[in-house]
Amino acid sequence: MPSATLSHTYQQPTSTLTVQGETSLLPDENSTAPPVQAIQRGFECQLEIRQGETSKRLWGDSVWLNDLITVIDRYVESQLKGEPKGTFSGTVAIRPLDFIFHRLTVRQGEEAIAQVDLSMTQLYDLLENLTQVATDIPHLSSLKSQVVRAWYRQPTGIAALVVGGIAVVAGVGVLATRTPEAENQTANRVQEQLTTPASPTQPQPLAATPPESAETAGQEAAPAASRTLSADLEADLDLLSRLQEQLAAQWQSPPDLQESLVYQVTVDATGSLLAAEPANELAQARLGQTPLADLPELPPDPLPTGAEQFRVSLGPDNQLEVTRD
Repeated sequence: MPSATLSHTYQQPTSTLTVQGETSLLPDENSTAPPVQAIQRGFECQLEIRQGETSKRLWGDSVWLNDLITVIDRYVESQLKGEPKGTFSGTVAIRPLDFIFHRLTVRQGEEAIAQVDLSMTQLYDLLENLTQVATDIPHLSSLKSQVVRAWYRQPTGIAALVVGGIAVVAGVGVLATRTPEAENQTANRVQEQLTTPASPTQPQPLAATPPESAETAGQEAAPAASRTLSADLEADLDLLSRLQEQLAAQWQSPPDLQESLVYQVTVDATGSLLAAEPANELAQARLGQTPLADLPELPPDPLPTGAEQFRVSLGPDNQLEVTRD
């Protein structure tokens, strides 16, 4: 049966969302449902965010748009509760920059990541468009892409990029290498992290305990301090690991690069990149050829709570080294 292409554009003052897909269903003249509800396959969309005289265009498939709907809905809900917090789902993430702007980070295709800073007006215009799409295409999450790729060609989650064979040691930068076996192991690990929901913590009843002596308290003080240091180290390693994985997936050294480019990279508590300060003139001149090109050079002052800074060395032959600064 021949297929037809359906499309619709959702318009708000600061954003425009266009959706398109194919269907084999015959049109029902008596139906009151929006035509795009008949889309069955080949779904794609394009989002335009207008910022004054300029605009930013983003695009994706049904998975991408479904992630965007989920993330923006949850994020605005946290805003209305007065507790704004970073939110991510698969290929989309958003976090507050300050009281006015919010940084949206999205996967674009298999390799690229795009960022756009939204004002409150832009955020609510985007929410309005997404809400309408979710109403018009309730089966959005079930629409499948036409092309099925091997796992190593699949777009990865925005929170943890798939890259094989990376070892991370506190205070020591390790060059990233890739083998098929390591890639399979890492892919499985990351997919588990992205798809396994966190189980809610159930309150446990407190058992009655006898009053502790000063000797007992002293014996427990050291383990408690050790647990605190261990948690801090684990958090640092997690941020370092995320940064290493993200850059290893994106860094492609120019053929004429002969020495390493060094930057001080600042990330927030969620692992999002905040700034990349070149260490010398060569790093400054080559910044536009690195995955750090779109970041500001100076970090926020003061640094956000939980932010960390790392030394990143981007070398010839796609070599990468990340160490605690």
